[in-house]
Amino acid sequence: VGVGTGGTISGVAKYLKERNPNVKIWGIDTYGSVFKKYHETGIFDENEIYSYITEGIGEDILPKNVDFSLIDGFTKVTDKDAAVYTRKLALEEGIFVGNSAGAAIKGVLQLQDHFGPDDVVVVLFHDSGSRYVGKMFNDDWMRERGFLDEDVTKAEDLIKDHSDKPLVVVRTEELVSHAIERMRKYKISQIPVIDINGFVGSLDESDLFRHYVQDKNLAEKPVREIMGKPYPVVHSGTPVEEISKLFTKDNQAVLVELGDGKHHIVTKYDIIGSIK
Repeated sequence: VGVGTGGTISGVAKYLKERNPNVKIWGIDTYGSVFKKYHETGIFDENEIYSYITEGIGEDILPKNVDFSLIDGFTKVTDKDAAVYTRKLALEEGIFVGNSAGAAIKGVLQLQDHFGPDDVVVVLFHDSGSRYVGKMFNDDWMRERGFLDEDVTKAEDLIKDHSDKPLVVVRTEELVSHAIERMRKYKISQIPVIDINGFVGSLDESDLFRHYVQDKNLAEKPVREIMGKPYPVVHSGTPVEEISKLFTKDNQAVLVELGDGKHHIVTKYDIIGSIK
């Protein structure tokens, strides 16, 4: 049972223990509250008091309604776990309850080693989820507090299905026709340009189209004469959010450094394909 002002846990504990003295009553507390340490030591420790987010449980005082003699033990639940399990109850069980209920169910899981295979465990949820639509049930609210453990898509994830394939490049001294032929063969829209020093430029379909409009003999020109700026290079662990910022009107790809001198290319379509 979540413990706040103490009325619920004390009333329920008194009733149940009168009918079965073997019933164990566990209180759910939060970090920043004094209950757990006071119950275990009899000491009201002000060092235990600090601000917390979880609502409906915990106190920085000892309410008269809390009868500690009826409570067998406490466990503390973090703000993050309380919020996450409040959402889990709605998502996985279809139970739309409030913040203290999330703390209570997480507390039960923390106490599982105290229960035997024949024990009957009852958890009380005494808070509605309607009060928390703009809080625990709001992704932005959760994200701002670091409560969402979101999988971060990285550069290596974008290319994992084809990272074994060689990077298609063209050299500065080759003709534009060679670049076009390679792009057709491999069905690609962008191609990095290299020389003896490494990546020095790039070509993409928009470059070729723009130059072709101005010069119909484009195919016989050296790549170096029409190439654009080299693509930005990122390491394999770069988050997709950072990679996406590198795409502009003038830059249509990013190179991923894989180590041992190997690179692979990431395009807008790779990023779009990663959307879940």
